Amino acid sequence: MSGKIPKYFINEILFRTDIVALINTKINLKKSGKNYQTHCPFHNDKTPSFTVSYEKQFYYCFGCNAHGNVIDFLMNYEHLNFIESIEELAILHGLDIPFEKKNIIERNNYSKKQKVYSLIEKLSNLYKKNILITNTPYQYLKKRGISNNMINFFSIGFSSSTWSAFSKKLNISKKFEKDLLNQKIISINQYKKIYDPFQGRIIFPIFDQHNRTIGFGGRSINNFSPKYINSPETNIFQKRKQIYGLNQVIKKYKKPEYLLVVEGYIDVIMLTQYRIKYAVSSLGTSITKEHIQVLFRNTDTIIYCYDGDHAGRDAAWRALKITLPYISDKKNMKFIVLPKDEDPDTIVQKEGREKFELRINKALTMSKYFFKNILKNIDLSSNDDKFHLSVRTLPLINSIPSDTIRIYFRQRLARIIGILDDNQLEKFLYEEERKNENVTFQIKKTPMRILIGLLIQNPCLSELVPSIKKFKNIKIKGLSIFLEILKTCLNNPTFNTGQLLEFYRDKKIINIIKILSKWDHMIVQEEIQNMFTDLLKNIYKKDLEQKRDDLISKERLIGLTKYEKEEIWSINKKLCKK
Repeated sequence: MSGKIPKYFINEILFRTDIVALINTKINLKKSGKNYQTHCPFHNDKTPSFTVSYEKQFYYCFGCNAHGNVIDFLMNYEHLNFIESIEELAILHGLDIPFEKKNIIERNNYSKKQKVYSLIEKLSNLYKKNILITNTPYQYLKKRGISNNMINFFSIGFSSSTWSAFSKKLNISKKFEKDLLNQKIISINQYKKIYDPFQGRIIFPIFDQHNRTIGFGGRSINNFSPKYINSPETNIFQKRKQIYGLNQVIKKYKKPEYLLVVEGYIDVIMLTQYRIKYAVSSLGTSITKEHIQVLFRNTDTIIYCYDGDHAGRDAAWRALKITLPYISDKKNMKFIVLPKDEDPDTIVQKEGREKFELRINKALTMSKYFFKNILKNIDLSSNDDKFHLSVRTLPLINSIPSDTIRIYFRQRLARIIGILDDNQLEKFLYEEERKNENVTFQIKKTPMRILIGLLIQNPCLSELVPSIKKFKNIKIKGLSIFLEILKTCLNNPTFNTGQLLEFYRDKKIINIIKILSKWDHMIVQEEIQNMFTDLLKNIYKKDLEQKRDDLISKERLIGLTKYEKEEIWSINKKLCKK
């Protein structure tokens, strides 16, 4: 994968990026000695085991074994592929990716994406301009109670009922129109007329984390169906991943104490207008696991506040089931149950900010909401109902990764259905969980592996090697890998561990490099150089001993030449010095 982007550019990106600073924008790091630590974002971590090294530009979790450089972190934390991770870092540093000429497809895809970003941004500005000069949609928003400040803050726009009217009113150029057609942002209908999929609709631009417009939501103002539509899926817009309003929240609050998830665009806008913080929406669609991952990357608490009708209650229960596998001792969810036929938009206008904030403060905890719902229409005096309850509920409880929360839920369920012996339940749970414990693969520590590991973790040690030629004819297992890495370090004297990992990402030896990059050698920092040089001397010494032993064996069998006898003498002399 990395071959599609020049190595020099990847190295430049890694050189410019401070892994500590970047990770600290996602999760809070605390200084611990010369490194930084926090709870691991990749598993349910009870004590901080996630370590980030500024010196090595490398992260490692002692709990789940997650490790790598800043590119690996983005791939695993943000769920990006390799090229998307490079794009993220390129945007951070204001750089364009110089794809290799032979990789025409990737280069074209990247150029197309940049073109689409530009076109959508321009179109969004036209929509925004149009709403200010078109009375009907403007009055519609006013009637809904939306202020001018919110229209500007959320960049709300309007697409006229026909493209020709829109184009003429805003003086759209033929070139821009042609570009929109080529990128299929607008199209031509069966009557050979240019057609905007959003025409006749209020436009809600959707932004990514870099504040780029990536798509739109549209709401009809004449009640034609469907009421709401979103942009089609593209290489820059995936509905299952996008959260409306999140960009506006994160710009103001780095780590909000919660995110209030509502159903619609106008719900988000109206709550924001009433100074209800942290309101976001999943684009009017059902919540997905990708949405959950995005939400929990930005907060520790999700509060669901769906409409008070039957569809809203169903949506809340679906959200609970999808969120359970992401719950931990630090990540949780709550629920606000609105009165029948109310939604966040209408109720905040009726009640005002203070009363709505009381609803937030009194939001139902996950366990209260869970058991309140599963006990609906259950007759606990009926064994059949108890059996049905346990069959329906246990798979949901078992999906919770947190041991503490899962056991609590099981115990509560057990008491509800009449199992009172908690000790028996705990014994069963312990035995089951023991069966599923992961056994970490260990490889034996040898002097050569320690030597390679020290070099990977401290590439500057390559300066201590007097000459690669000295090891040219030595035959020791693993030496070829050491010399390969040594050569790379000498050719790239500024490399850190993160850059070294990236250099070998697609090479055969990457797996052994990954394993050795996280080894704890139990050597104090001050003694690393001495240990490294001692191991180097040991390799050379072993080679000399092997050559001497071979010559002695030969002497016993067939005798030695004068030159070979002199060689034994020379070897013994060298060994005496060591």
